[in-house]
Amino acid sequence: MSNQPSDKNVTLVLFHNDLRIADNATLLKAANLSSNGRLLLVYVSSLTDTLNNKKDQHAYHYDTMGHARQQFLHESLADLNVSLMQLGNRLLYLQKNPAVSDTFMQLNELIEQQQVTDICISQTADYNQNQAYALLQNQHPQVHWHIQTTATLFDELPLEDLPKSFTQFRKKIESDYDLLNAQTDIATCLTPKSLAQMPESMLSKHEYFFESQSSDERRLDKPSQQVSSFKGGESNGLKHVEAYFDSDAPRTYKTTRNALDDWTHSTKFSAWLANGALSVNVILNRLRRYERDVIANGSTYWIWFELLWREYFYWYAVTHQQTLFLFKGIGQHIRSTQWDQRRLEQWKNGQTPYPIINACMNQLNATGYMSNRGRQLVASCFIHELGLDWRYGATYFEQNLIDYDVASNWGNWQYLAGVGADPRGCRQFNLAKQTQQYDPNGDFIRQWQGETQ
Repeated sequence: MSNQPSDKNVTLVLFHNDLRIADNATLLKAANLSSNGRLLLVYVSSLTDTLNNKKDQHAYHYDTMGHARQQFLHESLADLNVSLMQLGNRLLYLQKNPAVSDTFMQLNELIEQQQVTDICISQTADYNQNQAYALLQNQHPQVHWHIQTTATLFDELPLEDLPKSFTQFRKKIESDYDLLNAQTDIATCLTPKSLAQMPESMLSKHEYFFESQSSDERRLDKPSQQVSSFKGGESNGLKHVEAYFDSDAPRTYKTTRNALDDWTHSTKFSAWLANGALSVNVILNRLRRYERDVIANGSTYWIWFELLWREYFYWYAVTHQQTLFLFKGIGQHIRSTQWDQRRLEQWKNGQTPYPIINACMNQLNATGYMSNRGRQLVASCFIHELGLDWRYGATYFEQNLIDYDVASNWGNWQYLAGVGADPRGCRQFNLAKQTQQYDPNGDFIRQWQGETQ
């Protein structure tokens, strides 16, 4: 099939973790393909329903999304919809409908009814999402697929093989690629100045239109106590990036990043990066500008260091695919665990014998966010003190974290469980020592009511 657009082209964009218009190669590709045709811009709440229905559900699978994560997603979609309407189109939203078995079937019907000729997607490390895409391709062999890179620094794994450890990966990248040169910005793709309209037959199908943000928030089961500074959407993410780099926070990031509960002590980019409201290229270029105009030191390097960790886990997930979710991980190790529903519920509800763990879990349940240090502590407790199957903890994070990223989440849990990319093997934190180091006066524990009766 020719890639040249025609007046018969109907191009479909399936948004996933690319909820933005700037530096979005997928949207730009679709804009070019549909310049003389029609354009459908679609977000599907879950493409994996059909896959889940065709296999045995894992015991650790959760069907619901936490309220804070759900709210952040709806804010992001609402912001995207506003941007798309300004370009002449709008977002279509396929979600579970009692009249249809699943959203996958809805999407199939939409492709057939609108005679879609081209589908544009962003490359993803999400194994289940990729399985759904493959199934969709098999059912519509006449459609031409276009896959673009939107989430990473590299279009493909930049090395012949993925190193077994992050340190090896980092050293190789830093020696082979000029990504530490603050004098040269990374190229980003253009933002479309306008978009083709959707097919005329869709203009009256309001059931597909994304509703206003206020309507979405009213539809939630209960309001979230989300951290007020986390507001979903590209426009809010870009504002946060500018506010962060306009402050003094970047120059001290390395020394403050382990704080348990302070907005300015870490970058907080992760939530917008996770659903693609922010481009990693945009963040890295803004970091370089800060290093050129203000200061380049160990702390600004450490921001790059964390972005590279994210890159490593992305390619880790691409490389290991479904092994990312296996109990024995990539190392084929069998850990000794026990099933204890009571301990699992205590951990989830912040009712363990460990105040620092309870405070972290209460913070997560109330806000959908937890510091990186907190995540390491609660994971270590889950695995070692409580002796539970690490996959249950990883899935609970998946359900609730507003910055949930399949690669970073599952890669980090494997790392801490000793079945992943850590060359030192399993890591256990001394909770009393960590409490004394990071909450010596008990302020965080009191703030999040970590003491149990």
